[in-house]
Formats: sequence, structure tokens, C-alpha cells
Amino acid sequence: MAKRPEPIRKSVKDVFDDLLAGHREPVIVGPEAALKYLDRTLEAQASLPNGVKAVAYDLVCEACADLGRWERSAEAADKALSLLPELEAATGHGYRAALEGLHAFERGIQAHSELGQFDRALAICDQAVALNLGAHFEAKRDSLDWAR
Repeated sequence: MAKRPEPIRKSVKDVFDDLLAGHREPVIVGPEAALKYLDRTLEAQASLPNGVKAVAYDLVCEACADLGRWERSAEAADKALSLLPELEAATGHGYRAALEGLHAFERGIQAHSELGQFDRALAICDQAVALNLGAHFEAKRDSLDWAR
């Protein structure tokens, strides 16, 4: 009897690399093509590691913001930010660089502000400030402070 081949098991880093490599070409074409690629990836890869999903949702957030789809951008930002602990576990020592490369903070604030959800935009500012992501988030927080 023939032996069944073992399934290919990729490391989380390899899955990250695959996602980013697959995203490069569509993003050159435009945000609509990038969003289509990301939607297909998220639908087809139900078993994506949560750390990778954080980056995928971050990229969805960026593409939707570029397209002016604020509700979807806000939703994707919230999903990406909710998966930060998994991103940290997946990236280890590279977490800080991964965190600083996320669009979900900036675009999440923008999307929630566009939707009039200033309390949520303010909460994202507070989260970014708590993570020491830069003084510009403090300025954004100060400009939204009236919403408290």
C-alpha cells in the first residue's frame, strides 16, 4: 500500500511572506485589485494563523480607506487591532516593527472619524499612544478630546 504524503506545514513566517508576496502585484494595480486578492485569501484560507489575519485585515483596512469605503475600513481596522496579541505571539522580536508598519491605527482613526464614531477613533488614538507609536497620535488624540 502506498504511503500518503505528509501535508505541507508552513511556519507562520512563511505564511506571512506568502500573504505579502501575493499582495505586492495587486496593490500595484490598485486598491480594488488588492482588496479582491485579500478577500479571496481570507475566504479560501480559513485556517490562516491569527497573527497573519491581523496583517491581512490591516491591508484590507488600507485598501478600503483608499477606496473611501469607510465602514469596511473601520471594521477591518477593529479586527486587525483586536488581533494584536496574536500578532505579537507570531512575530516575537519583530513585533515592534510589525506594529509600526500597521495602517490600522491611522486608517482606523480616519475611518471612524469619517463615520462620526469619534469615541472609537479616540480609543484607537489612546491605544496607539499607550503603545508609544508616535507623537502624532497624541496630537490626534488631543484634537479628538472634545468627544470625551
